[in-house]
Amino acid sequence: MARCAHCRSESCSLLFRYLWRRIPMSLISPSDLKNLRRSLRLTCEQAAISIDIKARAWRSYETSADCKSHRTIPERSLRVFCERHGVPYPPTSNDGRLLSVGCKIISITAYKGGVGKSPITVDVATELARRGSRVAIITGDVVYRCSMGDEMREHRRLKIKNSPVTYFDESDVILYSAELRDLERKLEEDLAGTGVLDPGEIRFCYGYQIERIKRKKVASHALSTLVKEYDYILLDLNRDMYRTLLLSNVIALVLDNRCLSSIWSAEQYCEDIIAMNGGRPVSHLYTLITNHAPCGDGTEYLEYIDDEADAEQVRREVIESYEHQSEVYLEARKLRVPMLRTFMTKAHSMEIARYNSTRGFWDGYCYFDSVVDFAPDSLASDEIRRLTDELIDCVTREYHGMVYLPRSA
Repeated sequence: MARCAHCRSESCSLLFRYLWRRIPMSLISPSDLKNLRRSLRLTCEQAAISIDIKARAWRSYETSADCKSHRTIPERSLRVFCERHGVPYPPTSNDGRLLSVGCKIISITAYKGGVGKSPITVDVATELARRGSRVAIITGDVVYRCSMGDEMREHRRLKIKNSPVTYFDESDVILYSAELRDLERKLEEDLAGTGVLDPGEIRFCYGYQIERIKRKKVASHALSTLVKEYDYILLDLNRDMYRTLLLSNVIALVLDNRCLSSIWSAEQYCEDIIAMNGGRPVSHLYTLITNHAPCGDGTEYLEYIDDEADAEQVRREVIESYEHQSEVYLEARKLRVPMLRTFMTKAHSMEIARYNSTRGFWDGYCYFDSVVDFAPDSLASDEIRRLTDELIDCVTREYHGMVYLPRSA
């Protein structure tokens, strides 16, 4: 079997070929279309009426492609059908799952660390759960794993127990059928490439990979089962682009409005994920601005500053801060990816600081805390609610977000 030139994985090569087949004229197979209609409890006549065609035409869409009477459902007709029946479009995921009544998988991600991926993931998951949905997070985050360590677990257990969200360590979940084989092959190739033979050196250099394979072999959960138990699963997988692309129904790429390097990192992420997608744009990828803090003109400070030189310095600093944020935002708009309309401000970090100000270390903000719980009436929580609404829109209908700016030659 051919392997992907990018990661040498057979399943990745299969993903390329699967995605390549998902051109506009073959977004869903006849059998999946029939299963989709049946899951919505519609007859062929009802399905046909919903998109203004004859029942005979609909039946031809469900007929096997080997039959002469088969016709491929047009992209526009499939989109209209999905929108009218509240089904995500396209109605199948990259890993082949039919999304009519199934679980929706959301990834909030970035290459750059420290931009708020995990807190936003937990916040959105908490908001979804508060709305009555069954929600889980699958995470490989180091902060989560440290929080689950023996020393800290007792202090965090009550928070986990009372949380409306279920947490799974990524190492304890088989994410797709060929995952274990891919991990073992990657370790074999790494060992062959370095020529390391000493057992101690192997454990030192590849201990993480070895331990991950051991845990995957005895994993007590599989994503194929979890999607039947939850309405939403959020993935918090650091820099794991292959699994993010394979499994997600929507991907939100976080951009820090304070930091140009965040935009440069995101640009590289977009290039890499498009290359992994066979050179085609990823239709379910959006960008999300965080730490957006529009500046005033400084007049709110000036009445407290008597010295004119100090006042002028404040004015310059305010203008410089505004110009920096404007530059970062302009670069973010130039990424060739639709931008979500929700902007996350610094309200989130301010609420965390207020929360921690009255608590000791063990009781302070941790991975499992959400502003939706401890500051439900805050601006930060309102931002999370708007973001959650928008992400739901992204997975239930074709969503365009804000248009990007053309990049100059």
